[in-house]
Amino acid sequence: MEQAFEDLNDWLMTSEMPFGKKQVLKAAINLFSKQGYDGTSTAQIAEASGMSQATIFKYYKSKEDLLLVILKPLIEHLLPVYGKEFAKKLSQQDQNLANMIHFIVQDRYSFLVQNKDAVMILISQLLINQQIKDNVLQKIVDVKDIFEQNVWLPLKKTGELRDDLDVAGFLRIVVSQIIFYFIQTQRISIADEKTIQIGLKQIEVSILRAIEK
Repeated sequence: MEQAFEDLNDWLMTSEMPFGKKQVLKAAINLFSKQGYDGTSTAQIAEASGMSQATIFKYYKSKEDLLLVILKPLIEHLLPVYGKEFAKKLSQQDQNLANMIHFIVQDRYSFLVQNKDAVMILISQLLINQQIKDNVLQKIVDVKDIFEQNVWLPLKKTGELRDDLDVAGFLRIVVSQIIFYFIQTQRISIADEKTIQIGLKQIEVSILRAIEK
C-alpha cells in the first residue's frame, strides 16, 4: 500500500530498525542541521546519540553514508508526486487554477516545515555535494511521468495555464518561491502563523501571475 510521507521523525519512529540506529539518525539530523555536515564529527554524533563511534560504524560505512540515509526518504517525497493520496487531495479542490495552486503551496510548505531540519541539510548539500545533487536530479527524472499525471494534467485541464508554459518552467516558478520563503521563515526571520499565511498568499498571487494566461 502506498504511504504518504509527511514527517521524517514519524518515519524514524515507525521504521523497523534497531533503537541505536534510530538514535544515531536523530542525533545526526539535529547536529547536521545546526552545525552543518562538515562541522559535525562522528564523535559529536556518538555523544549526542548516547552510542559509541563503533556502533555508528557498525550501522553506517561512513559519515557520508549516514548523510545519504537521512536524505533518501526526503528526496523520495520532496516533489508532490507520492501518488494517489496527493492526487486525491488535489482532485478534491475546486477545479480552478487559483484553488489548486493554493493547495500545492500550502501542502509543500507544510511538508518542508514538518521536515525542516532534514530540508536545511538537503538545501546546504545541494550546493556542494554532487552525489546528493545527482540523486535529486535522478529522482525528478524518475517521477516525471507520475508528476505529469497527478499534477500537471489536472492543472492544464483548468484551461487557465499559459500555452507556452511547460512542466520544467512550472516547477522552477513554484519550487523556487516556496523554498526561498521556507528558508526566510525558518532561518532569516522567524514569523508567527498569521504572518506566514500572509506571505504564502502573496506567493500564490505571484505564481498565478507568472503561469496563467
